[in-house]
Amino acid sequence: MELLATPLPPIRYEPSLLMFPTLLCQIFSVCTRHPPPVIEPMSMQTATALLGQDAEFLCKVGDLGRHKVAFLKAGTPPRLISFDEKIFRNVQKYELRPRGGPQGDEWRLIVRNSKPEDRGNYTCQINTDPVIAKIGELQLKVPPSVSRNTPSAVEVREGHNVTLHCKAEGTPEPSVIWRRADRQIIRFNGATGYGATIHKGAQLHLVRVSRKHMAEYVCVASNGLPPDESWTVRLMVTFPPLVLAKQSMVSAKRGAVARLACDVESWPRPEVTWEKEGVPVFDSDHYATSQIVSQPYHTSHILEIRKVTVDHFGNYRCIARNENGQHHGEVYLQGGGGADDEDTVAGPDFERNTVRRENEQLHPPAPPPVSATGTF
Repeated sequence: MELLATPLPPIRYEPSLLMFPTLLCQIFSVCTRHPPPVIEPMSMQTATALLGQDAEFLCKVGDLGRHKVAFLKAGTPPRLISFDEKIFRNVQKYELRPRGGPQGDEWRLIVRNSKPEDRGNYTCQINTDPVIAKIGELQLKVPPSVSRNTPSAVEVREGHNVTLHCKAEGTPEPSVIWRRADRQIIRFNGATGYGATIHKGAQLHLVRVSRKHMAEYVCVASNGLPPDESWTVRLMVTFPPLVLAKQSMVSAKRGAVARLACDVESWPRPEVTWEKEGVPVFDSDHYATSQIVSQPYHTSHILEIRKVTVDHFGNYRCIARNENGQHHGEVYLQGGGGADDEDTVAGPDFERNTVRRENEQLHPPAPPPVSATGTF
């Protein structure tokens, strides 16, 4: 007996009101039960802090639902700071304040005691698929500082060129100015070249320096954050001695006190000695030496002769020596004059009498040959 297949009648679906919402979902794509999370635009604004202060990032999240919020520090790889309500890294450095604000939608990350290594980008992230994230930057403001590798003293030979350096650091980048500590003009090209009281820039370049450049130079770094920082560089210019006798001839009567003087310019400071007719003169009952320092490289030297006798008359040399050379000036002591003749007999007020003596030099008595020679 042969069985015949009987086709089944087609299944018919009757329309139902329960299917209407589904159709709307498919047509208008409104099937999501909860709206997706969103990070508000105001979140993760750039945070700026002074060195040592706390910095704060705000991440405001809407419609978070069951998703979680995380904070990360940029790096390779990025470093996870927190997830949900728990800190995972360095609890002394970071503080998390979750679910704050009236709606409980504010997440705050506090970076304590900001240091240079804390600078960079921070990310607020929601664990959606794909993830939602917003990045903010921590900018650190650092007052200026001058590198301690900057030399505090520089030595150069007279006539040479020199550059003084002032390396300053800070955020924002500091500007640097130079000035002389004595407020004198900075000469950029020789002793009498063009100059200014202030020089802008980290480097101060001086051409053909002279002894007049010898001074303390102060660099000041500033970037708008107090305090400014300054650094002093002492410039020392070396040169051989130059000796000038204050008077080429001094007259003194017997039994009086005579003072012979010479001015010396030299750096390093010289060794100064006196000679009479080629024989060294030392401190004794009849002789006393002294000096006065008026500038770093300028000194005045005095030889005081007490109870002058005929044996003291003659030619004296003021000799200055340093590592760069030697030079001398000569003074001739002769008899004559009275005890009250301040022009020729140097008394205790020796320096005050200098002007009168210089006037007298317009018509001095004829001295023996006088020389001022040196070796360099």
